Amino acid sequence: MLKLIIIAVVGYVFYRALKSWMIGTMARPDDLNGRSGTAVDDVLVQDPVCKTYIAQRSAIPLHEGDEVLYFCSEACRERYRREHASEKKS
Repeated sequence: MLKLIIIAVVGYVFYRALKSWMIGTMARPDDLNGRSGTAVDDVLVQDPVCKTYIAQRSAIPLHEGDEVLYFCSEACRERYRREHASEKKS
């Protein structure tokens, strides 16, 4: 009976080692931990008016001096312009 238990334990340890080795060799480098070896494709930016997050490439930009603001819609961009128009005149 003891011999059977020892064989089962050794077999289980061998199975776990083989399984972890096989998973390590089968995984592609960009699949590890959900990370990619390449650069980030896009970033999220926050709309300063409605505070929603949108992808930078689909956002509507507004260049103000050295700063670039990103908006989720034309309506938010126009609202921002109206609200900050008085600040520029002062």
